[in-house]
Amino acid sequence: MTRFPQPVPPPGPPRPAVFLDRDDTLIENATLPPEAFPATPGDLYLPEWVRPLPGTIDACRALADAGFVLIVITNQGCVARGNASLDQVRATNQRMAEMFTSTSGDPLFQGIYAAPHHPEASIPEWRADHPWRKPNPGMILAACEEHALDPSRSWLVGDADRDREAGIAAGLHPARCLRIGADAPCEALPDAVSEILAHKDIGAQADTPIRAVDATTVTLRAPFGDPLADPAVRATVESVARAIAERTGIALLALSTDERSITATLATHRLAATAFMAELRRATNAWHQGRGHPNPLWPRTPDAELDG
Repeated sequence: MTRFPQPVPPPGPPRPAVFLDRDDTLIENATLPPEAFPATPGDLYLPEWVRPLPGTIDACRALADAGFVLIVITNQGCVARGNASLDQVRATNQRMAEMFTSTSGDPLFQGIYAAPHHPEASIPEWRADHPWRKPNPGMILAACEEHALDPSRSWLVGDADRDREAGIAAGLHPARCLRIGADAPCEALPDAVSEILAHKDIGAQADTPIRAVDATTVTLRAPFGDPLADPAVRATVESVARAIAERTGIALLALSTDERSITATLATHRLAATAFMAELRRATNAWHQGRGHPNPLWPRTPDAELDG
């Protein structure tokens, strides 16, 4: 087992945390080229290949600003397979930690836990279905004890079912264990963070409440034509926006449209507002093209203006 850095339990009552998987949640793995994996594809242990996924640093900053302790939990069976040493895993995690910092340069992760075991390990020392290896909850339980964390008020985000299973086994509420991916409700970490921060009960429960935020105004503009000149299209886009607000719990303060754009004023922060409009773009593009239109309503990357 490996921990980075060594935990120093703080005084005071247990705090809420967000437990984060590493590969394909925080940093690239599946999309890296073959040369990133000298031994087995997916075994990332070379620090020079650490690449934060888009939006993940800002997403982690938003969580830290909201009062959550950020803990990384990662299976590293590359050690058990004999492909890497513990020192290489630590160096890779160190490189990631250096990249994920607050705007003032402070580390965002208060702990990084790595499980080097595998039930079919080639190295006998690491051949075990160890309590730390996900889907077992050992890393989460150790972090809760060593960092004074409250699992009942904590969340987990990962890209695999084993991540969710580890969180549930550690006592996290199943609804707070989020899987990300193209086939999941949240496609990437920024989407999951928006889901976390949209829940109004967190601020009342956390020892450090979510900071107050001003309204954020976001606009989507059509890249061609005036699609919202059609009353049916305009009504559908507005209806979808209201439905997303109701589903996510984000207060929709104002909504306006013209012939080629929609503007929403949301009682939330910049990150959640961007995710809101990304979901509006995705849902309405799918509806529009499902009706036989060859072009989407909105650009693939939203032309969003944010005022906060």
